[in-house]
Amino acid sequence: MIIRSRFKRWVGLACLAVFGLASPSLQAQTATGTLDGRVIDASGAVVADAKVTITSNQTNFKQELTTNAVGVFVRPFLLPGLYQVAVEKAGFRRYAESNVRIAVQQTVSLEIALTVGETTATVEVSASTAQLSTSSSTVSTVIGNKAIMELPLNGRNPFSLATLVPGVVPGGGSTPWISGGRNASSEITIDGTSIILPENNVGINTIAYTPPVDTVQEFSIVTNALAAEYGRTGGGTINVSTRSGGNEWHGSAFEFLRNSKLDSNNFFSNRNRTPLAAFQRNQFGGTFGGPVSIPGLYSGKNKTFFFLSEQSTVQRSASLFTTTVPTAAWLNGDFSTLKNAGGQDIAIFDPLTAANDGTATSFARPSLAT
Repeated sequence: MIIRSRFKRWVGLACLAVFGLASPSLQAQTATGTLDGRVIDASGAVVADAKVTITSNQTNFKQELTTNAVGVFVRPFLLPGLYQVAVEKAGFRRYAESNVRIAVQQTVSLEIALTVGETTATVEVSASTAQLSTSSSTVSTVIGNKAIMELPLNGRNPFSLATLVPGVVPGGGSTPWISGGRNASSEITIDGTSIILPENNVGINTIAYTPPVDTVQEFSIVTNALAAEYGRTGGGTINVSTRSGGNEWHGSAFEFLRNSKLDSNNFFSNRNRTPLAAFQRNQFGGTFGGPVSIPGLYSGKNKTFFFLSEQSTVQRSASLFTTTVPTAAWLNGDFSTLKNAGGQDIAIFDPLTAANDGTATSFARPSLAT
């Protein structure tokens, strides 16, 4: 038996990457993060109307805003990744903090202290590796891209990594059980869109789509204290953020093989002299992304990007099944042994005339009125 499945289509992903992910002005999805902060001076007084510039390390896209009357700034809808944050105010030295990591569905809060001095001087700070979210009570864990790409995954299902989080129990082909809740109350979203299929059986949540590993940037598992935005579900939530292109061209090709000839049989099968069943699975594909560029017409560097991915699965396995085949008499036109479950003969009739004797017509054939 051969099963062929296509998880990604080049055209569909191209549209998603260019129009949904690449243009920062269109990013109003929940699979993003938020950066906020408070700007103060050396005495602890707030600094209003300070210019704040947030720059993406991947795309070099800059977003500018100013602090309000109490020295606070908020920038939602940031794609997961690393950012540089710069703050400028006349009479103070320029402040620059690099490697500020924004994770999916996380709010990172910064406390920025400006020092008096010339604006030509810069105070540079490198963000710590552990950045806590102090403005939200939501309990969540982020599975980063490094773990997704490097940890072994039988079948290459990224949602299998959710079980690394305490309180998450796998749910087979459906959503997992999270923090003691039923799997029917769990939710999975990709870039803010639910992938749970409508189902009359409310005890089961069926996943409509499983993204290839190479298309997932990271995902978070919300296990407790869900915010109001998760009102659609009463249980835990998995939020997936997909990858997008950047200013540099990147591509990859892969093939993952699982073959029974490379596997060992288990102890009990060996003891009973039962051979290992034949199995073979090939998963292959590739990715490609970068800035949208039309020579002589348009350069999307720092502005517009794309990301494409394709994965195919070819699987062969041995299987047993029981079915009914015609007897030799039936093949020769002799249906005298054809009987129902009660042992009674089954009448054979002409489907065009409904006659069972070959000559009489039991039912009149319908005709069109003229």
